[in-house]
Amino acid sequence: MNREALSPNPALLPTDDRAGTRYVLCRRGAAVEGFAGALAATAGAEVRSRALDSTGDWLRALVAPGVVFGVLERGAQAWQIAGDSPTPIVAVPAGFRRTAIDRVLVPLDGTVEVAAAVARTVRMFRSAGVEVQVLHVFDRRTVPAYWDQAAHERSAWQDEFLSRYCTPYFDGGGPPLMLRSGVPAESVLEIAGREADLVILGWSQQLLHGHAKIIRRAMTDLAVPVMLIPSALT
Repeated sequence: MNREALSPNPALLPTDDRAGTRYVLCRRGAAVEGFAGALAATAGAEVRSRALDSTGDWLRALVAPGVVFGVLERGAQAWQIAGDSPTPIVAVPAGFRRTAIDRVLVPLDGTVEVAAAVARTVRMFRSAGVEVQVLHVFDRRTVPAYWDQAAHERSAWQDEFLSRYCTPYFDGGGPPLMLRSGVPAESVLEIAGREADLVILGWSQQLLHGHAKIIRRAMTDLAVPVMLIPSALT
């Protein structure tokens, strides 16, 4: 769907339109509504659940005034909506029951576009007291030559990464940075399964290049919800 063609349908708007009210829009269902409530509490928003069927109706509802996030059960339709929505989408695994967000994992690929895309949301979580962990994974193409050598070299590289991709975008000097070497998608799945209630990914809404492998795996195999934030938001 052409993003420029999206306009709110009055029938899909939240039932009350108080000025300044923020909404988390979600599909009706225990897993989705429970996590939407946790997200709304963090964002200072209210939950509005809808029994919408068509992808077009969801896309129009997501651009209604005040809607800041959409929460849906993971699946084919969530994929379609995330690919066209200018509003960040959270895809929740079927049967997921956690209703609190205490730890958030933010994989960064070392590009300004992704760091800028997730910056506002990361600041929101940190302001709410949520623990945020940044992850960067080297693969065979990007691993520094000195990765297995002196610790001070690794520390210098980490400081450089933080100064480029965290400090300019995240308040308070940036969250802690975790470095790993291997297959990025596998590392994200492994670490998120142990240490996160939510994974935040910035993306171009195009399934191209290496970063899309992480998006695909997150939308099929991740044990926790994933938030997809379009880089076009910046």
